[in-house]
Amino acid sequence: MSTTEKIRIDPSEWDAQERGMRAARGQGPVGTDAATSCYRRVADALITYPGSEPPEDFAAAVAAHVARHEVGIERILWRVLLVVFVLASIAVTAIYGGRSWQVLHLWTGDAAMGWMSAGAACAVLSWLFSRLLEFADHGTHLGHAR
Repeated sequence: MSTTEKIRIDPSEWDAQERGMRAARGQGPVGTDAATSCYRRVADALITYPGSEPPEDFAAAVAAHVARHEVGIERILWRVLLVVFVLASIAVTAIYGGRSWQVLHLWTGDAAMGWMSAGAACAVLSWLFSRLLEFADHGTHLGHAR
């Protein structure tokens, strides 16, 4: 279709669409003809179609949901898994002693042991820093509460 051509609009069809829209909004008679009835169903569907924007309190609802579930089963299971890992590490070290480090060193090599040590140190420092920030934040909130 060329953009220079004019689109011919059928006035009776246009009127049926308008009557259907008014009937859907409750601003006019329901309409008895088939065309108005069809356009009313289309207008009803368009009016009741859910909006594309999130509700006004969406961010607050998500934050509340996260806060409720933050202390949920996942956090408990994560802590149990961490305790099991630490206990297993202590048991392996106690049973196999220095041999476990020798085997790990032979298996990975010098360069990998250095990177694994650096990674472990980063993980420990990151964890300690986050605990320090939590402690400082908790102290700040206690200071404001007084």
